[in-house]
Amino acid sequence: MKNVFFIFSICFLISAQSLFAIGPYAIGDQLTVHAANGLILRQTAAPTGTKIKTLDYGTLVTVLADNFKKTPYFVAFFSGFTVKGFWVKVRTPEGQEGFVFDGYLSKYKTPGSLPNGDDPNAADNDAGTIQERYLMMHSARKGKRIDLPKGPGRYEQYRVVLVNGDELEVNTGEGGSSYTIRFHKGVTMEEAYLIGKSLWLEDIEKIKTSISKGVVTMLSDDELYSVDIENKGGFVYLTMQHAD
Repeated sequence: MKNVFFIFSICFLISAQSLFAIGPYAIGDQLTVHAANGLILRQTAAPTGTKIKTLDYGTLVTVLADNFKKTPYFVAFFSGFTVKGFWVKVRTPEGQEGFVFDGYLSKYKTPGSLPNGDDPNAADNDAGTIQERYLMMHSARKGKRIDLPKGPGRYEQYRVVLVNGDELEVNTGEGGSSYTIRFHKGVTMEEAYLIGKSLWLEDIEKIKTSISKGVVTMLSDDELYSVDIENKGGFVYLTMQHAD
């Protein structure tokens, strides 16, 4: 009987944790709006709450409270994949207070706030990819890049480790290139989805999205650009690829 109760308890904890679309945050934390069309700030913690205003993509908000009664809320991205989360009380940069759905918030800034456009040489000559420069907005590098054995026809293959636990592996060469971010624990698939879509597919109008065996895939209509998101061993991996 004890074993049954133990298994039930573990299942409940796993289910409860899966309801969060964003990793842990606390009062005073600053979070960024990742909803492409903006996020509604409401007077009460409910989707029916009176609208105060729409917070633009990239707006930075400060967490005021999250200790009120939580009611799970779900937003479908596409068939088989939803944003799951709760409501949180925040303050805007202008000082307005209200409630927003936390499924579209992240401790990571939006890729649109990356300085100097997509020129990898504009900010740091040693940061050779837009992915590395994006991660360096949130954490410093931990030592020098680690060169990896190059396969046939590959130009570069290396790994970069950051102080906060993020890692980036770059693999470029004939036929195409891939850039894989392994986020530190606590970053969710929903966050990686929003980051990857904006960082890699921002200018692509038609995107085919699917999910298979737990892997979310976004593919450009011409199938030259792709994004994969998956959870392996408690870490979320975001892989961006381009075929020549």
